[in-house]
Amino acid sequence: MINWLHYFLWQSLLGRTIIGYLLMFVVPLILPVIFITLVGARGLRHMFSYEPQQTFVHTLDPRIKVLYPFIISTLSILLNWNFVYPLLLFTLIPWILVRPSSARARVVLTMVMTPALGLIWSQSLFYTISTTSLHMIYSFPPTLSWLGTPGLSIEGLLNGLQQAGRVMVATSATLILLLTTKPSEVIWAFYKFRMPAAVGLAFTVALRFLPQLIERTTVLLQVVQVRGYDLSRPGWRELNAWPGYLSRIFAVIPIVTVPLLIGSLRSTSTTAMVVDARAFGTQQKRSFLHEHRLQKNDYLAISALALLAAIVFLLLILHIATRQA
Repeated sequence: MINWLHYFLWQSLLGRTIIGYLLMFVVPLILPVIFITLVGARGLRHMFSYEPQQTFVHTLDPRIKVLYPFIISTLSILLNWNFVYPLLLFTLIPWILVRPSSARARVVLTMVMTPALGLIWSQSLFYTISTTSLHMIYSFPPTLSWLGTPGLSIEGLLNGLQQAGRVMVATSATLILLLTTKPSEVIWAFYKFRMPAAVGLAFTVALRFLPQLIERTTVLLQVVQVRGYDLSRPGWRELNAWPGYLSRIFAVIPIVTVPLLIGSLRSTSTTAMVVDARAFGTQQKRSFLHEHRLQKNDYLAISALALLAAIVFLLLILHIATRQA
């Protein structure tokens, strides 16, 4: 029995085709499921919202916190991949100073790791620059040649691991900005950088629109189920129930999309009226209730970033951490 199963899965054309389809389509679907399970709509909404605390990072000048993701992301692009992971450790310092709750830390870790894992898996399948020297973990049969990938390769996994470091660095640096900075402070920082205040407003509104959209979608699906529409997912053994479940999923899409679109238009109209009521954009020179001045903590943060940038540029000049093609 074991020998027959081994032959079917690893040597027969049908078995290898089934495994190839599972690797291509089922495994990538696991990441969104894990993301939704660990984060959820409420967790995502809270992740993109400001959390008031009295920490070192919260008290920093908003201009420093807005520049921080751009500086860190630029340095990660310049560095070779094996130096990006020490840079990732540097981005953990603000999180240690903020000391988020265990629930918030789980959400942050999920949001940092999920895109990185997806990138690693996609590169393991589609990294085919040197197809003649690839060491295959699992080779796809000829029936899957239309996918454009020979299979799962070690070189692809390593290349994905190299690229994932830069994704995690940028995500970690950006999330700390969202957690510790008020929307008004972001607008103030953009204005002080001689950029239109509307850019800062659009930035903050866009960051909060996505979690609101997900939350509204979740609420609409719950409303549909309360009114008797069956969206309960069958078990993996109930093969006969899956076609009906998939048909109900496709049928509910227009039912949810129309009220979602109407609600989004109403929210946009309300936001526009609030902006107009506060005379946003009527004056070229804006005034703010709180004007930030550089304090001791700000100079410490600037010194740390300057020292980090100096070390990186020194490594690049000495051709120690130069990014390899």
